[in-house]
Amino acid sequence: MKAQESKGTSRLLVAVAVMAAVAALALALWGCAPQATTSMAATGGDAEATEEAAPSMYPDFTDRTSGNFNDTFSTTDMLNAGNRGCNACHEDLWDVMNMKDGYKHILTHVGYDKALTYQDCEPCHRGHTALTGPYLGDLIHAAHYGSKVFQEANGNCWSCHAMNSAGGQGDYQLVLWDDFYDEPALGGYPNIDGNEMEQAWVDSRGFFGGFVNGMTQDEAPAIDVKLDQAVTDHDDVFIVNNWGPEVTEKNGEPFSFDAVCSEENTVSLTGVKNPRSFTKAELLAMPQTEFTMALACATNGRGGSLVSNIPMSGVSVAYLIEQCGGLADGVNAVNATGYDGWQAFPPMNLEASTYTENAYIALKYYGEDLSQDDGAPMTLVSLGNPGARQVKHIKSIDFTQDEAFFQGPMMAESDEPSPSYPINGMWFQEDGVTAKVGEPVTLTGAVYSWNRVVGDLASVNFSFDMGKTWQDVKIADQVTDFDPFQWVTYSLDWTPSKAGKYQVKLQATDVNGVQTKKPVTLFVNVEE
Repeated sequence: MKAQESKGTSRLLVAVAVMAAVAALALALWGCAPQATTSMAATGGDAEATEEAAPSMYPDFTDRTSGNFNDTFSTTDMLNAGNRGCNACHEDLWDVMNMKDGYKHILTHVGYDKALTYQDCEPCHRGHTALTGPYLGDLIHAAHYGSKVFQEANGNCWSCHAMNSAGGQGDYQLVLWDDFYDEPALGGYPNIDGNEMEQAWVDSRGFFGGFVNGMTQDEAPAIDVKLDQAVTDHDDVFIVNNWGPEVTEKNGEPFSFDAVCSEENTVSLTGVKNPRSFTKAELLAMPQTEFTMALACATNGRGGSLVSNIPMSGVSVAYLIEQCGGLADGVNAVNATGYDGWQAFPPMNLEASTYTENAYIALKYYGEDLSQDDGAPMTLVSLGNPGARQVKHIKSIDFTQDEAFFQGPMMAESDEPSPSYPINGMWFQEDGVTAKVGEPVTLTGAVYSWNRVVGDLASVNFSFDMGKTWQDVKIADQVTDFDPFQWVTYSLDWTPSKAGKYQVKLQATDVNGVQTKKPVTLFVNVEE
């Protein structure tokens, strides 16, 4: 507690009133939950089956468990840290997403055998947009408060939410637990991060290191980090399909995915001096460029697995423009369209350099013809740009003159309607890694940037003390032939010096000093 706050009795009363109001709201919402039968969306199957499965599907939310946190009063009774959030009930949200018969999600394969989490779903479903589907809050609230199973498990607002008091005095916000569980402010000390006075106050009450979550800290970790730019195993490549073989109708018209992927399809260039179309056979006869690029979904969540470092080969779009006599006079913008109707950036055009520089018609992945999932027969790729600029089943690249083309950062800096992460990273391990004191444990993962949006990566950063201090590993020190269009993989050997539970945090920094919006956390349990 700040000294000036203790003097302001009126402020304290306001704060108490606010908390009381929030509690009343939570109780009201709980009381308003409909006494309906078990929701199919929440549980799948028929009502009888789900009623029988209820005890194993959901814990009792009144249980006090710590999960990945230490078993202390603050994490069990006060925070109920291990029995909140999506993954307290759903080990893998992929199973929830696919349990309704006949439902087809555009994400058809999650990379690296990673469990799907809320962080993967949020970027697309955070906003109310036609492109990203239903609003996540609507889906979650309807599924849970319409579920008898959730009610009988004593579920309520706090099963999914936490209170963020990190704003100004009296500014309290109800946030999703999954967005807040790894914040230093967890537990009601909003200014604890970097505030020595507040950390000392918390220390005096038995919370070593100033954090009430009980996590062990290592300010001088014994680590050895190796960096590389390894390619993704083919089986680990994520797959997002806007359509697919199951779709036979689109907008009331017959739709054939086989036709979309036909080897007879051509790609055309317009807005050039001599517009023309090219067959796949013609492109294969042209000079081929081999390259590797980090392909990351534009809405890949924080720490998400929708990123792959893929070896490709194909024809430079700049070369095709030359074959067409160059760009037409006055051209400054471009858009691209696939045979499935996908556009690079509807309803606006993009800056022409999106496809005049470091852009290719990819004809092969891993030395093989593109599969339907890859975007057969040809895919337009723009190195250093988010996945939405990579147009599968490419039909046309249309250069034009447009004084109102999109000049922003490709949605990279926006939080609404969908958060995007132009600098991101991931752990290849799941939470709950075990290690022993004095014995090295190897942690692996990758970082990447949309360097056409922000800048080239400069370093990989690790923290073992809740983000108070960081160990910076310079990429240039280890990757002498660094390719800014690829990701950077890391192998981190850490020898823990004391037992406990740790939040190992990962972030990356680019050449301009821009960092990952929010570090990616991995829980590691170190035993004696």
